[in-house]
Amino acid sequence: MPEGFVTATRARFLILGLLTTAGLALGFNRGQLPRRDASAIENAGCVSATNSTLSADATAPDLQLYREIIAEVRHGRNYYDAAREKIPQFGFPISSPLNWRLPTYAWLFSWLPNKCWIQAVLLALALGGLILAYDSKRRQSGVGYAAGTTFLLFGVVRWAFDGEAYLAQEVWAGVLLMVSVAAHGRGRDRGTKGRRDGETWAQAWRWLAVAAGVLALFFRELALPYCCIACLVAAGNRRWAEAVAWTAGIAAFFGFFAWHVGQVRAQLAGTEVAAAAGLSQWLRLGGLDYVLLTTRMNSLLFHAPGWLLWLYLLSSLIGLARQREETSQLACWSALAYVVTFAFLGRPENFYWGLLPAPLLAWGAAHGPAALANSCRVGFAHHPFAEQVGTAHPTTAQT
Repeated sequence: MPEGFVTATRARFLILGLLTTAGLALGFNRGQLPRRDASAIENAGCVSATNSTLSADATAPDLQLYREIIAEVRHGRNYYDAAREKIPQFGFPISSPLNWRLPTYAWLFSWLPNKCWIQAVLLALALGGLILAYDSKRRQSGVGYAAGTTFLLFGVVRWAFDGEAYLAQEVWAGVLLMVSVAAHGRGRDRGTKGRRDGETWAQAWRWLAVAAGVLALFFRELALPYCCIACLVAAGNRRWAEAVAWTAGIAAFFGFFAWHVGQVRAQLAGTEVAAAAGLSQWLRLGGLDYVLLTTRMNSLLFHAPGWLLWLYLLSSLIGLARQREETSQLACWSALAYVVTFAFLGRPENFYWGLLPAPLLAWGAAHGPAALANSCRVGFAHHPFAEQVGTAHPTTAQT
């Protein structure tokens, strides 16, 4: 066996061992839920910590805010007028445009008759995404991996029927990113039909991936890393029409966001508010602690100890990296982008941001244990101790 291959294998095995050990040590008792809001999260899904007290039904303040703004818009009121009045009532700052949510959710939800319809649409979208994810994974990796991935993705979409969490934009963005990744994976399979027919269906799935990803971006700007990487992946594989579609969607979002900033500033003109903190208000350098905290937004891991969160995160990233097909690489680079970003940005009460990378991590987690076991097996096979044992007992080594 080439010396270079053996050296590289040993290096990877050593790095994996160091990462696992360091993560377990540094992640011990990390990623703890904000104590003051733990009970509220149990009952209401996503929550932001504020100075306001919870209502009798334990609905989180931000969800109450969204509910009231949607009701105002449904009755014909301008979104920005309603938000200017309601945001301070629930104890949230209004000085920076970044503290104002994009109006997409209020506009879309106000078209539906009531909250039952809003949740029903989200549940239908989540169910469709799970079915699509299962079908995509089954074609790619088999029934076992498909079932495991779908189970882990259920932990992401469970927030869709948890209290009033369906009002949170992060829940919608997370479900839409799941649909986008699953559609992208389905678009890599041209099926067993004729080449032209198979390519037509593959393109249709990829267009669905673009539409779902861009819609997630219009719900929550935190979807931007995924959309940018998806655009680069399409361009890198010379699918120029798809890359142009991603670029157009991202450009439309920036235009929409600029208009949104203008509307917010018009609302604040001539009023006395505290100086805007901008992005710096989220620059907390939370590191591994905050990254593990955001990993809890897969509801299957919500109460997991810190060491298990680290093993899940590491296993997911390795599972994605070891899958060479394009969709897993897209999910891998996107998940890494979120992990690096969350190491610098985000306050503890904003840990629900983890809903955005949650479906990306779940996409590779089912492959993680096998990838880790294979890495350990290969690494140990080329360890000096194992080679000495093989030399001393050639019969056993051959067996």
